[in-house]
Amino acid sequence: MSSHQTPRFNRLLAATLAAGWLHAAGATEPPPQAPDPLRTQAMALVAQQQDAQALALFEARVQRQPGQAQALIDLGVVLARLGRLPEARQRFDEALRTSPLHALAHDNLVQLQLNMARHAYAAALHASDPLPAADSGLQWSPDPTPLAPTLAAEALLASAPPAMGAAVLWTARLDPMAWLRPLLASLALLTLGATAWAVNRRLPAVVDATPPPAATASPPATVAVPEHERAVPEERLIQVYRLIGQGHWARALEAAEALVRDQPRFTLAQLVYGDLLLAHSGVLRGFGRGTAQAPGGGATQIAPLQLEARQRLAAWQAPPPPGMVPRGVLLLPASVRQVVVVDGLRSRLFVLEHRAGQLVPTASLYAAIGRLGVGKQDEGDQRTPLGVYDITGRLGSQQVGDFYGAGALPLSYPNEHDRRLHRTGANIWLHGTRADRHAEAPFSSNGCIVLSNPDMERLLRDLVPRRTPVVIAERLEWIHPKSLADTRNAAVALAESWRQARMQADPSRLLGLYARSFDNGLQGWAEWQRQLAKDTASGSGRERELLDLTILDNADGSDALFITFREVLRGSASGSLRRQYWARERGQWKIFSEGVLE
Repeated sequence: MSSHQTPRFNRLLAATLAAGWLHAAGATEPPPQAPDPLRTQAMALVAQQQDAQALALFEARVQRQPGQAQALIDLGVVLARLGRLPEARQRFDEALRTSPLHALAHDNLVQLQLNMARHAYAAALHASDPLPAADSGLQWSPDPTPLAPTLAAEALLASAPPAMGAAVLWTARLDPMAWLRPLLASLALLTLGATAWAVNRRLPAVVDATPPPAATASPPATVAVPEHERAVPEERLIQVYRLIGQGHWARALEAAEALVRDQPRFTLAQLVYGDLLLAHSGVLRGFGRGTAQAPGGGATQIAPLQLEARQRLAAWQAPPPPGMVPRGVLLLPASVRQVVVVDGLRSRLFVLEHRAGQLVPTASLYAAIGRLGVGKQDEGDQRTPLGVYDITGRLGSQQVGDFYGAGALPLSYPNEHDRRLHRTGANIWLHGTRADRHAEAPFSSNGCIVLSNPDMERLLRDLVPRRTPVVIAERLEWIHPKSLADTRNAAVALAESWRQARMQADPSRLLGLYARSFDNGLQGWAEWQRQLAKDTASGSGRERELLDLTILDNADGSDALFITFREVLRGSASGSLRRQYWARERGQWKIFSEGVLE
């Protein structure tokens, strides 16, 4: 605990003990005080359900009586009645600071925070059953003498086992550190070592720019993502974790409060906010345990949120190492501005972009995948496919409906490799989230990759259909470009062997590069053989070059390569864009499918 927080806990402890002592001893009540005309007029407006008009009088009373606890308590109650809960919480907290022995300020602060926590948990669980109003149980300042205090926390814990409730409250009364200990224990697991991460994490240094690579050079290296380009709501949630890890509890609560105000449908943020409210009330029993107070709350309901917290924190604790590239990206020309890589089991989507000859991860986004994970095989198996795909189009929100949120980017599943392996299914998209939530649970889709709507809007704006490859892996492996040299050079040699054979007059040499199982969806082996003979007769001997060579290794663990290039005849300004699918057949690399994209 920081040194500036200790006096507050001492005052809170003194308030609790003094209130209990006065009540038990039957202390003589203070003499009546003269009624405050301003308060009398304000309370008359409250009785007429004119809270908004009463608010101005209560505020004027606080200005006229600065630091007076009763005036602050009354202002807090009317703010709560008007739904301005964070402001009400601040007024009760201020009243407690200005009058350490004022038990009513403590009771109202605790009760309000407990009510707010219930509502936060209900929002986290999408509970539809009604909850009591957030201002329920709050008490006006006594007029003319103070009322006997009642601890709101005791009422909350009445439903818990008697021994547990008594232990929690007795410990909180006698030990001002007691409520911090369960918070530390429960949030330690949640934050996966947030303290050490907050202190020791260093942003990787930016790698110096290098000239664009040649066809046989190493693929571009990655550099760090600038802070300001990261997903804003998630970064704000991470900042809450940072503050928790650094012991700044009050600032963490303020940051969480601002986050749920701006992103009320961010369910994980609501859960963390509820926990922090309970922690400040001294009754936190573990991460998300307060959800039992919300309709439908329980361990089963919070498990997906716990996993989401772990996935988000793990991604921020271990970003892509600088200078590394995903294993599957063997060669990406500058003409392909971006590539999307998805780490399925880590719930992460990265956008890598060419900048000054390097691949820079310009986006690191949380993404939900299929309910049963990755490795799609059959229609309706609720798995996300593994492999290399193209974005085939762009669909706006008006074209897809509310379920897909901001819009969708359809993928080319099943591709030729999937059909070769008899995989079925269709309509695998990158898409947004329905309007009633900020993000989905990590494993929750029917096979699509689901992002928050702000993140999806960014992808819709930035990614180019038919020009942006998408690599979906079970787990991305980030390695040094030099480690890919042998695989990359071997793949480049395959494309070069095709180019050389293409210029020969003998079609048999070219035909030898194709698998007997060749099938591109329109032509089988026999039809393709006739097509090659025709092409050889018309184009043999003409020099050609392969431009914009792109080589991607399949991400499903099979030996398959996806090679794309533009075939340009000497003397021509442009040429056809071809896609070849290569796989091993009896130990030899063969083309099992090929087609002209444009």
